[in-house]
Amino acid sequence: MQDRSRFEVDSWATLALTIAILLVLNLISVNLFARLDLTEGKIYSLSPASQKVLRNLDDRLIVKMYFTKDLPPPYNGYARYLKDQLEEYQAYAKGKIKLEMIDPDEEGKELEAQRYGIPPLQVNAMENDKIEIKKVYMGLVFLFEDRKEVIPVMQNISSLEYDLTSTIKRLSYQLLPSVGFLVGQEGPDLDKELTYLNQALSRQYRVRRIRLDEGTPIPPDVSVLIILGPNKEFSEWEEYVIDQYLMRGGRLAILLNHIQVDVPRGVITKQDLGIEKLLKNYGVLVSDNLVIDQQCNRISITRQIQGTTYQNVVNYPFYPVAFDFDKNSLMVKNLGAVSFYFVSSLEPSPVTAKDVKFDPIIRSSQNSGTQAVPCEVNPYRNFSQEDFNQNGMVLAAALQGSFSSYFSGREVPFSPSGTVPPASTISSSPQTRLVVVGDADWATDQNIKGTDNLTFFLNMVDWLTQDEALIAIRSKQVTTRPLKEISPGTKKLVKYGNTLGLPILIVLFGVVRWQIRQRMKRRLSSFSREPKSVGKNDIP
Repeated sequence: MQDRSRFEVDSWATLALTIAILLVLNLISVNLFARLDLTEGKIYSLSPASQKVLRNLDDRLIVKMYFTKDLPPPYNGYARYLKDQLEEYQAYAKGKIKLEMIDPDEEGKELEAQRYGIPPLQVNAMENDKIEIKKVYMGLVFLFEDRKEVIPVMQNISSLEYDLTSTIKRLSYQLLPSVGFLVGQEGPDLDKELTYLNQALSRQYRVRRIRLDEGTPIPPDVSVLIILGPNKEFSEWEEYVIDQYLMRGGRLAILLNHIQVDVPRGVITKQDLGIEKLLKNYGVLVSDNLVIDQQCNRISITRQIQGTTYQNVVNYPFYPVAFDFDKNSLMVKNLGAVSFYFVSSLEPSPVTAKDVKFDPIIRSSQNSGTQAVPCEVNPYRNFSQEDFNQNGMVLAAALQGSFSSYFSGREVPFSPSGTVPPASTISSSPQTRLVVVGDADWATDQNIKGTDNLTFFLNMVDWLTQDEALIAIRSKQVTTRPLKEISPGTKKLVKYGNTLGLPILIVLFGVVRWQIRQRMKRRLSSFSREPKSVGKNDIP
């Protein structure tokens, strides 16, 4: 009876101790939060940039999640993933995020969702063994102080963290930084040919149009000035304004079509816009050439043969695809590929200031070369291996440091409006940044959609504004990972190894196990048949 009583006491004590441990662990888990993410890009955990944005929230953020219940596949998976992600945001925000799960099918909630700008969607749903059209809602509303942001349709979960963090960051900012596009130089139109850039940048910046041909200076609150694809020569006044903007500590992105190409007519024109001499003074030379690369995009060409039209798709080396990125540069280190279109190579200028650092951030492949202009750009042209005898041509470069003014010691030009020029010219800049790309067409609507080109451009602007927090988050969604080429023999080995290898291994494992058990049985049998020795004290 004593043993039984002691056993019962021990059991109850063990149960009480287990409950106490669980309670303590629960209390600890309320204040501590961690996640183990073994993926290469840490795509299932919040980046330090997102955690920093959440820690810096100074007021309550309300997130209303308007999602229809019982969504059909695959949208039901989107809803679960979004809910899990938002709950993780709640954990890092330390109580500053309130999440509200709202079913629009409830009374009055559908009208509320529509008032916020969340539209109903029609999706296919399998019900009662037939496909039916179902009306659903999949939107988010963010409320912070007196400001509001809406994501009307949440269908792209590959960039979910970037979308959520950028929205929260935009809400918590009192004033967004300004990014200026230089207009009036006959370049691509911001509202017609650069709509993707305009829309993407407007999420984090105030996009402004800057004109210099009217004699007005660049506003001091413009964080970055983007000069993209100008086709008109710059006046001395315009060059002076750009130069002095950089000398005041402004940041520049200059994307030049130094060589203009008309493929149908085969016409090649070198453009001397005047800004090249500024770049040479700052530390970068734009070469009078076009880069060709065996690693390139394909184009469709049409041929007429005996009255019959043939459509062919061929490699076009004048459209390089770059995979060689500077692993130390936040702008490009996690990109998959960036496509260029008639790009000129860059190189450091011999007059570069000592404290200006020239960093090649994108290079061509090991099988590339250059074509001095004028050259043949016909898509039917046959290239030889000797044409691709160079490697690592610089296609984009980043410069950092204290730049010297091109107009230092020169006469200040008068503005077109007749205003009096400044009394003195700033001769050198504080520490600032400059990005130069030997092509501008890669950033237009025709070439930027569905590629890493857009990510590169947005990363470039973030780097120039020194707002680098979102670069790592944005790059999580980049998944271009080309497979390595292998020989036909290796392909067969992998194929038959996957098909027959596992069954053979299982059979071999079974044979080995069977042999081991047979040996053990034989040993036990021989041991049981051995006669036992009889001692002198044993009774027979």
